Amino acid sequence: MAEKVVGYLHPADGAVYLDATAGEGGHARALLDASAPGGSVVCVDIDDQSLRTVETNLRDFGDRVKLIRANYKDIPEIARQAGVRGFDGIVLDLGFNLSQVDDAARGFSFSSDGPLDMRYDRSHGITAYEVVNTFRPDKLEDIIREYGEERHSRGVVRAIVKAREKARIECTAVLASVIAGAVHGRSRTHPATRTFQAIRIYVNDEMGNLKGFLEAVKDFLNVGGVLVIVSFHSLEDRIVKAAFRRLSTLSAPSFRILTRKPVTPDADELSVNRRARSAKLRAIERLN
Repeated sequence: MAEKVVGYLHPADGAVYLDATAGEGGHARALLDASAPGGSVVCVDIDDQSLRTVETNLRDFGDRVKLIRANYKDIPEIARQAGVRGFDGIVLDLGFNLSQVDDAARGFSFSSDGPLDMRYDRSHGITAYEVVNTFRPDKLEDIIREYGEERHSRGVVRAIVKAREKARIECTAVLASVIAGAVHGRSRTHPATRTFQAIRIYVNDEMGNLKGFLEAVKDFLNVGGVLVIVSFHSLEDRIVKAAFRRLSTLSAPSFRILTRKPVTPDADELSVNRRARSAKLRAIERLN
């Protein structure tokens, strides 16, 4: 939804923007093109592989691009490293980096077999393997029900526990097969989709990161600046909606919600990228 993101941010020459989840640099490139010749973009990602890709993809823009490896929730530290007090516009795209999904070694997808990892930052943190093989059944069920909104969560956990009692679940293909045996009925999506999503969200503390960012961001958006968030999960969208409502009640600083309802992809975009079908864009502007 790069075109819609740029439309809300109104890029200007000389302004400084933050792409808080840079991915492969698509939003950053659109902002750099629209803010030429002097606009700049600070590209942030927690995945060092993604930042290497961004560096390659945006090399032609020279020093108009600054790369920072960080968790987007740590926006005070990001601003410090960028050498700014605030940004003239911020985009936070909570969607998947497709290169992560397509890399079997990352363990995000059940479409190709790989180790149960699922971490965006592979330098530390709990892995999906630990969640699947060591968590108590009640904890595992809570995760799958809350973050995956999986109505078969109890049956899925029973199947996982039964399987891991025989042998550790080592890879994505085995986990997907175990889940498929527990989830019955017709669906357009793979039976393991919701459970994989839930475990990924938990492993990376995605909801906690989003809440932390939304608590801090008000102090790092310049007057007249716009924050655009693109979410892909109903829980994320509810968190963003509630946070924007809270921000709109403040008097200093004050904010104005720009999207009465979430903006969704149009037919042309969906014809090119079906994975964008669940995207919801919300935008808010700082007034003073």
